[in-house]
Amino acid sequence: MFFATPLFSAALVMLTSVTALPQPEAGGLMGRQSSCPSGSYQYNQTACVACPAGNTCNGGSSTPQPCDTGLYQPNTGSTSCMQTQPGFFTNQRGSTTPFACPAGSYQPYSQQAFCYGAPKGRFQQQSGKSFLCATCCGWAATQDNNNVNPVNCTGSTPYAWPNSGDGCISSPTSCTRAATCAQAADGTCPGETIRG
Repeated sequence: MFFATPLFSAALVMLTSVTALPQPEAGGLMGRQSSCPSGSYQYNQTACVACPAGNTCNGGSSTPQPCDTGLYQPNTGSTSCMQTQPGFFTNQRGSTTPFACPAGSYQPYSQQAFCYGAPKGRFQQQSGKSFLCATCCGWAATQDNNNVNPVNCTGSTPYAWPNSGDGCISSPTSCTRAATCAQAADGTCPGETIRG
C-alpha cells in the first residue's frame, strides 16, 4: 500500500514541473561563442582580431572594452589597462597615452582624470609633476601668471612671506629675501616642497 506524505507530494510536483534545458544545435549558440585568445575579440563572428590600443579584450567578447578615465593602454592585444602615474592624467575613455599635467598644475595621485591647479603662494614651473613648490621670501605666485613662475616683489610692495598666498606686500617681513626662486632642472624646489 502506498501513502503519500505532504513532503513526498511536494517533491513529486516539483519533479514533474521541471522542464529540460534547451540543448545547443550544431553550429548554433555554442558555435557562435568566441574562441579567440585573450587580447583579441571576435569580429563579426568570423575572425579573431587583436584588441586595439586604448582597449582591453578578454577573448570572450565581440567588442573591445575601452580603458576608463585615469587608465590607458598603448599596446594592441592587451587584456588590462595601465594606471596613470602621479603627475599624469587621462580624461577620456580609450586613451592610448597619459597626458602630463601642464606647468602651473600637479597631480599627487595615480589613476586620475584631471590635474589640480596650484593655489596662491605655490607654483610649478614644470609639467608632469606630482608636487608644488612654496614661494620664497620676497617672491609671490598668483593666478595672474597661472602659478607657473614666482614673481620677484619690487617697487612699493617689495616684500612677501614664503609660502604665502598674500602676494607682494609693503610691510617688511622678518625672513631673508631669496635672490632667486626657480626650480632646478630636475624639478627640485628652491624652498619647501608641497606634496598631496
